[in-house]
Amino acid sequence: MLILLYFLLASGDLFLRKLVKVLPRLKDKKAAIEIARATEHHISAYLSTVTLINIGLGVVVGVAMALAGMPNPVLWGVTAGVLNFVPYLGPIVMLGVLAIVSLLTFGDLARAAVAPLVYFGINMAEGYFVTPALLGRRLILNPVVIFLALIFWGWMWGIAGALLAVPLLAIFKIFCDHIEPLAPIGEFLGR
Repeated sequence: MLILLYFLLASGDLFLRKLVKVLPRLKDKKAAIEIARATEHHISAYLSTVTLINIGLGVVVGVAMALAGMPNPVLWGVTAGVLNFVPYLGPIVMLGVLAIVSLLTFGDLARAAVAPLVYFGINMAEGYFVTPALLGRRLILNPVVIFLALIFWGWMWGIAGALLAVPLLAIFKIFCDHIEPLAPIGEFLGR
């Protein structure tokens, strides 16, 4: 999958040029270019917004872990930001690792629960309020469909599939929105 992704990125606009060349009507050529540009714009906006959100999450988690007395708070912030790119699974792994290290660091169970609970609260606020508010205007997708796409692509390709699930779903929705016979599917995929 990574090799295929590399070759697709390395080829640039080659496939778009070939598609425009083989399409018979000018109307179809314009539609293909419009779909490609809309896809580039939406995926770029999605990835840059998610990256900024994850950087912010990493900073907040790092500060919170420093206040909670955890060793290496910068490490926890960077780890939280990177793992948050993997939907659902990343935060679960982060919470588990944080709980184990917290239990090994602090002798008291109540004190050891502070760091994981603080992370859980921060992650819930990010996942339920910050990310939907910032991404809601950019690319409107049905949350149930997103969850199903994450399960399917995660099953098919593992972590790489989970990372690509939302962009693939967004691309499919853009296609459906721009192709008249597929418009009902695009409506189903949206909110």
